[in-house]
Order: sequence, then structure tokens, then C-alpha cells
Amino acid sequence: MAYIASRVLVLIGAGLVAVARTQEQARAGRDRLPTLDHVRATLMSWDGAWYERIVTDGYPRSVPANVTFYMEEARAAFFPVYPYLSRLIDVVLPGGPSVAMLGVNLVLGWVAVWACGCLARELWGTEVAAAVMVVVALFPGSFVFSMAYSEATMLALAAGALTMMLQHRWAWAAVLGVLATATRPNAVALFWAGAAMMWVLRTDRTQRRHAALTAVVLPMGFVLTQWLIGWRANEPGVWFRVQREAWDEGLSFGVATGRFIVEFLVNPLASPTRALTAASVVTVVVGIWAMVRTRIHPAVMAYTAGVVALMLSPATVTARPRFVLVAVGVLLAPVAWWVQNPQVLARHRRSVELVVIGAFSAGLTASMAVYGLEGAIP
Repeated sequence: MAYIASRVLVLIGAGLVAVARTQEQARAGRDRLPTLDHVRATLMSWDGAWYERIVTDGYPRSVPANVTFYMEEARAAFFPVYPYLSRLIDVVLPGGPSVAMLGVNLVLGWVAVWACGCLARELWGTEVAAAVMVVVALFPGSFVFSMAYSEATMLALAAGALTMMLQHRWAWAAVLGVLATATRPNAVALFWAGAAMMWVLRTDRTQRRHAALTAVVLPMGFVLTQWLIGWRANEPGVWFRVQREAWDEGLSFGVATGRFIVEFLVNPLASPTRALTAASVVTVVVGIWAMVRTRIHPAVMAYTAGVVALMLSPATVTARPRFVLVAVGVLLAPVAWWVQNPQVLARHRRSVELVVIGAFSAGLTASMAVYGLEGAIP
């Protein structure tokens, strides 16, 4: 029910964008497009346009020197699992690539919420798991479950891989982990989860050996993706060049994130991007505090730390709600701390919970509207 409600909130945000676009057309004297066309364009915007090109055309056969953001070959910067899965669904589902891509994410978003619940149940039990699923569904970063983005696929696979590791089901952990690291580059943080499992199982030689093998296998999705994109373009390492040239991506090791936060503090209303960066960092800080207090399993801690480090390191696209969403421990641990440590009186707990749910719901709708209106970069 929480997931259904969250998707309605995202549609409300996209509907606000549709109203704004319709009014723009009217003021410009142009014919007004149907509302559903605006909603679809909003949900397929930003990275969705690049993924759609992969669904329809595949990866480029060559990438020109000094490739730019405005060239179609820049789609070589994106990983294959989500668009290839959408291509398969497009074969059997009528309506074209956009319907397949949005339909895949609608289903995988629910799977991701359920997978986070399974992970929380493995760590803390059913009561925490139920609350975790509500929080993940309503978290503002979950707007990507309704857009043509790959976070729904990655989160479902990563949470599943972590759960399989905790249950010592190594073959499943390896399969899910390889698919995750072929979905998004920040999923390579699963390697650190596998390394943490080696430390946890250091007294059990057999299980430690299984954990070591799994840790080695997990990044293979990333490696195979580099091979696939390079093979198609006849240029090994082309993914890194596209990231550098077309997307102007580099490393700042947290300096850019710090600068964004300072700029937000100096002028809080100047930039939605800076505000979202600051809110994301605050969420991460609270999540890390809760992970320490709840003594979260080292594998989940290691994975989350890896995702957070990769989130804060870039010089351009730094902390974002969708990156916080896939740093799953940041969301799980505060919920576990709240459920297991009732510091607040019972008669006040429900009020606090309703405030949090209300804030997340408002943030989810606002995030969709802001990104749809291109007020910030997702």
C-alpha cells in the first residue's frame, strides 16, 4: 500500500510539471499537448532519453574524439542491464520502448522495496522490515522507481545480493551481484561487502573461502560492461573517455560536495541542486550515526560506505537523493534504531512517525516536480 501511495505522489509531481508545460505552450501560442504526453515526457527525461537510445539502437559502433553531451554516442556512458531488460520487455509489451522502460521500473521498484524489507528482516526481524519498506517506498529518492532510471534495478539486485550473503547462499549472491555491477558502476561497492564477509567468517575456513570467491566474482559485471561497450565501439576503455569528455566527470574527493553545502548555507534559496545536496548529506550523516548505534552487519556497513564514498567523490554529480536511496544501510539503520529503541513516549511516537511520513511524501512529490521542471539535475 505504501508503494502504491508513493507512485501516486510521483504522478502528482509529474502532473504539476504537465500543468506548467501546458501553460507555457498556451502563453507561447502553441497547440497544447495532452497531459499524458507531458507526464510521459517527464518520466522519460534526463537519463531516460539516453537509456531509450540504447534500447532502440544499442551501444555505438564508434565514439568520435572529443565526444560531447550533445552527441548520441555519449550513451556509451550508461550500463546495459536495465536497457537490455527493457528491450526484452519491449518485444512482448505493446506501446513502444518508453512503455516497456517505465513498466519495468514500476515492477522493479516494488521488487526493490520488497528486497530491502527482506534484508531488514534478516538483520532485525519482521517489525523493522515492515517499517523499512514504508520508508524506502516514500523516500524522496524513490522518484526514480517511476522514471527511466536504473536505480530500481540496482537496488533490487544489490539488496538481494546482500541478503544472500547474510544467508551464506553464495551462488545466488554472486549472480545477483554480477548483475548489479553491470547495472550501475556504484554497485561495485558490493565487493567491499564480500570482503567484510571474509572478515566476519574468518574462523570458518570453508565459508571464508566461499566469501572470498564471491567477493572476487562480484565486480565482474563492471568488467564485462567495460568489455561490451569497448567491443562495440572497437575501443577498449571508451567508457572512461566518454565519462571524461562528454560528461565532464572527474574526482574531487568530497571538495565539490563541501562547496555545494557551503553555498547552500550562504544562500539557502539560490539553488535547488545545492539544497538537495545538503539534504542528502544530512541523511547520510544520520544514517551513519544510526548504523554505528545499531551495530549493523559489517557487510551492509561496508557496502553502504562504498556507495557513499563513490557518491561524494565526483566533481560534478555529487550527493543526490537517488544515490542515497541505493546506499541502503543509510535508510535501514535509522528505522531499526527507532523501532528497537523507544526513547520517545508511546503517545508521541505516532506523531513523530506521521511527521516523517508527511515530510517524505512532500519531498517525493516536490523532487519529481523540481526534476521534471529541470530545476535541478537528478
